Amino acid sequence: MMRSMAENDVSEELVELRSEVEHLRALVGPSEDDYRKLQLDLLGARDVAIAAEAEAGVQRGRNQLLETELARAQRDFQWFRERVLVRAKAFRDRSPAIGRAAGRLTSR
Repeated sequence: MMRSMAENDVSEELVELRSEVEHLRALVGPSEDDYRKLQLDLLGARDVAIAAEAEAGVQRGRNQLLETELARAQRDFQWFRERVLVRAKAFRDRSPAIGRAAGRLTSR
């Protein structure tokens, strides 16, 4: 009988403790497992953000490179066009018949 009273007291205390734990969890919020999952989600989101920032940096670099190449191509085109026009005008001045054809090309 003594033993059953002790077991009874322990089981009642266990029920009370479990009830208290549930009450405290309701007050505090998510469980430790939920907290760990949230931490993992946070770390995953941070890693994705870091990767996205790195990719954005790569894209900015590529954009800068393309802008530089475009500026160089435009400068080269302008230089080449001026050279062609100078030669065409010189050619036009040498021969009147060819000059008329060259004049049509250079008047544009």
